[in-house]
Amino acid sequence: MMKRSFSRILLGIGFIAAAVLLVVDQLNLFDFKFGVMTIVFSAVFIVLFIKGLFDRSIYLSVFSLAFIAILYAKKLHFAHMLSPMMILFVALLVSIGLSLLFTRSFKPKIVIDKEIGDSSSNENADNIVIDHRMGDTSRYVHSQHLKSIRINASMGDVSLYLDDTKAAGDTVNVNLSASMGDIELYIPLSWQVENHLSTTLGEVTIKGESNGGGPTLVLQGRANMGDVTVNYV
Repeated sequence: MMKRSFSRILLGIGFIAAAVLLVVDQLNLFDFKFGVMTIVFSAVFIVLFIKGLFDRSIYLSVFSLAFIAILYAKKLHFAHMLSPMMILFVALLVSIGLSLLFTRSFKPKIVIDKEIGDSSSNENADNIVIDHRMGDTSRYVHSQHLKSIRINASMGDVSLYLDDTKAAGDTVNVNLSASMGDIELYIPLSWQVENHLSTTLGEVTIKGESNGGGPTLVLQGRANMGDVTVNYV
């Protein structure tokens, strides 16, 4: 679930988009005038399109583009070829098609880093790699000798539960490569967190406080357009 910071980002993008369109309109960079209402609705639909991408809502994203196309149909000289109803009908067909292709959330692949030498392929392994694309998933790790976790996620939220896990040493390295999705980590109270994660349009939040004495969870890698939350349980 996207955090409130993203709502502020989307609202900011909307104002910026409206400002850019107003400037373009006043500078007469195109052969036609936008009009104030066209600019306002354009900004609204741009925000809704981006929100649809964040929420992985195919219908919201596609129909936002469809309404933008309707707004500019006359100005771009294709209104005589495609009526508003036809554009919306095409958007519906495209949305249905994309939904059938992409909205099924597959169980993420859990594999082991072969370079480190593990031989098993389950949540009890020492080194775990999670590859996840689109949709939400929750994974429960029960390893009693955990060394590292690698999470590759795109347009999907991952919840990873480590409360029934024991570390092999003093540190557990978590390497993230995430975009357009949130990562939730649930760790024991005794664990500590060391954050070296780079974020773009997102933030790292630690909920709770360690009581000490346990290993250190080291966050590394990058998260783009998504939040990373560490929860003590």
